[in-house]
Amino acid sequence: MIPQHEHVEHFVHVVLRGAVKYEVRTRGKTLQFGAKPGTTFILPRGTVDELRWGGPTRRIAVAIHPRLLVSALDETAHVSDIELTEHWNLIDPQITAVLLAMTTDLNEGSPAGRLYGEALGNALAVYLLNRYAVRRYAPVTYRGGLPGYRLKRVLDYIGENLANDVSLSELAAIAGMSPHYFAELFKKSTGRAPHQYIIMQRIERAKQDLCEPGHSVIEVGLGVGFQNPSHFARVFKKIVGISPSRFQSEVQLNRRRYV
Repeated sequence: MIPQHEHVEHFVHVVLRGAVKYEVRTRGKTLQFGAKPGTTFILPRGTVDELRWGGPTRRIAVAIHPRLLVSALDETAHVSDIELTEHWNLIDPQITAVLLAMTTDLNEGSPAGRLYGEALGNALAVYLLNRYAVRRYAPVTYRGGLPGYRLKRVLDYIGENLANDVSLSELAAIAGMSPHYFAELFKKSTGRAPHQYIIMQRIERAKQDLCEPGHSVIEVGLGVGFQNPSHFARVFKKIVGISPSRFQSEVQLNRRRYV
């Protein structure tokens, strides 16, 4: 049982495992449903409820700050608050997929830092705006990319801060626009989402550093912004095809051959 409580922020909840009945008491009514994997709740800020579960389940629950929804809007919307519609027994594979991706990223230690989690949160906000806002806000389709001078400013900043945990909102502020607007235009300009671009830049910098004598694999990984050596080794091998230690060994072997 979950005692009666008020959601102070918007709330999204997905059942991952377990097929059970549950009872909801809200707005003076008692509602009865059957939950299964994928069952989703979308509860607007201010919803007051009490929940009784008929058996064990495994679930993901996230609170969504109103600012996240507002920041996901197009620049021209000029809206200060978003109201979501209430849903208690919804099946929405898109929401489930985003929350699972968030969970996987957290369980793996967020190898891309805050950036990927922010991008997922932004994607969830845009989807909720499009599908579950009281007033629907269809996301704008952008045809062009970032203006050249803004793109250069952002790329220069990324290059100077590869070792830091750069955030999406940080990059958007440098470009002078909202996170959603920035992410869309950045991908149009570079062909990659911001977090993908930064990971690729980190790997390219790591390859350069591994070619320099006297650098250990651990030092190189930490120096280009990976949280720990295992994250670095896993991402490096996925992109380059071999481990960083093997890459370094092959560079050194080739160097000795030509000396």
